Amino acid sequence: MNKTRVYLFTGFLESGKSSFIQDTLLEQGFGEDEKTLIIACEEGEVAFDIPGLEKENASVEFIENEEDLNYETLLHLHQKYQPTQVMIEYNGMWDNTKFVDEICIDQWQVVQILTTISAETFDLYYNNMRGQFVYHITGSDLVIVNRCDENTKKYPIRGSIKSLNPMCQIVYENKNRQIEDLTVNDLPYNLNDDYIEVNDMDYGIFCMHIMENPQIYENKTIRIKGKVIGRDKLIENGFVLGRQAMVCCSDDMQLLGLVCISKYAKDLIKDEWLVVDGTISLEYDESIQSNIPILHVDHLEGAKPLENEYVTFD
Repeated sequence: MNKTRVYLFTGFLESGKSSFIQDTLLEQGFGEDEKTLIIACEEGEVAFDIPGLEKENASVEFIENEEDLNYETLLHLHQKYQPTQVMIEYNGMWDNTKFVDEICIDQWQVVQILTTISAETFDLYYNNMRGQFVYHITGSDLVIVNRCDENTKKYPIRGSIKSLNPMCQIVYENKNRQIEDLTVNDLPYNLNDDYIEVNDMDYGIFCMHIMENPQIYENKTIRIKGKVIGRDKLIENGFVLGRQAMVCCSDDMQLLGLVCISKYAKDLIKDEWLVVDGTISLEYDESIQSNIPILHVDHLEGAKPLENEYVTFD
């Protein structure tokens, strides 16, 4: 017996979840030949077009209290509607992992988690409600950053999201709900330059971009500041220069590092801070079956530790 597909839409209130669900069904034809059940767990800024959805064979049920979203309720709705697909507009203050792990009934299967984020309120929620933000992002397959304009800092937003969930896909939409591409013009430095000095505040953005696009940086000279993480066990004279990105709290860290090669590697002390200059080459890594960037150090010098050593993407 085939299970009913469940699409879980997460995100804070007024991030565009209900609009995205309706556009998917009414404008993109996602409800064609389907019997869709929409479960709305909060009242968004855009009301559901009930008559329009009914024409697409979609029904809407509202569950406002968290305790009412339980196995028994979902089983009742399944028996009532016999849906072929379910779209859940999840309350932004609830833990979506609980739904996936405990609440979802046996007849249903969560096939995709989608998270909507308003670019206008990203900094507010990321800086002040990061714990809840983590719930939205960590399990998400697709993150939609909407309401972008010419002032939206896309790479910092991307870096913050990728530090929580490196595998998710990120899509940017402008205020007309048109998809916008991420371009090199959004970077805080000029990729046309052969010499790039990475500012301390741009460390995270640089690391994310070079790991995803190593070929762009081949043969470029880089100047960057970081901390000695340790020796590289596989590369002769190799060491890792890095900084920690705080994912949620100081106990939950992720290393953002760059492999370097220097004849002075054996003399370096773990946790000492350096400024290094060198040239990027690409080397094939069998473990990930892809090219990785290697910084061949021409010059290095000791440096004063940063007052705040944690990586940010703002």
